[in-house]
Amino acid sequence: MKLPSQSIRKLFRENFSGRAPIPVDRADRLALSRKWREQIEDIDGVRVTHHPGDRDSRSRTLCRFTIPEPGADQAYLRRDELRLEFDDQARLVLNSYRQRQCEHTALVSSVEEIRDLVRDVLQIYAHRRAGERKHQRVRQLQSNAILAKVRQLALEDEFDFATVTDDATLRLFVQVTPEDALEIGIPMQQFDRLLPRLREAIAALRGLYDEGFRFKVVKVERVPADADWVRIARE
Repeated sequence: MKLPSQSIRKLFRENFSGRAPIPVDRADRLALSRKWREQIEDIDGVRVTHHPGDRDSRSRTLCRFTIPEPGADQAYLRRDELRLEFDDQARLVLNSYRQRQCEHTALVSSVEEIRDLVRDVLQIYAHRRAGERKHQRVRQLQSNAILAKVRQLALEDEFDFATVTDDATLRLFVQVTPEDALEIGIPMQQFDRLLPRLREAIAALRGLYDEGFRFKVVKVERVPADADWVRIARE
């Protein structure tokens, strides 16, 4: 279940009442394990998983499963699993683990509670995908607007360009010689503020390059160790 910890806590709180926890007969652990695996496998959206350690007679795990996001990569980590186990009082519990430690636990009163949990998780996935699609549409509109502006400037000022877009930045490459291109990063979050100044920025950088300047932005920690800094006092 690929959800943040606070979401799992909320889902456990909302879907498991804890009013009538199911008792577990430890002597019948193997039969109970088969029974619960069959019931969990019958829930749409669930993928039952396995671990060799669960066959150990000392194991408290009756069934492991994940709730994969439809259409997403089906690979999972052990921390994505939910485990149906029994606690010290031989009560059926559903546990969520993080780094081999139980992070969230809920007393299970019926398989319907698990079914409701799966339903709610799948709804969260659906809402998240809808939000991502909306986000992508907005980014695409912004990217198209930048490309239209750059294409107009390129025709008027006669330069070739290329672009690469990711979720956060549009990288604009303006060719200045057959061998060299200037790279300009345009953060999507600052799209409205920067777009009107794009022509000014491209013209200034091309002019500086033509005059002989060569430049790039580096992190302060990447400045050579033997460089001599001159610190200016600021009031």
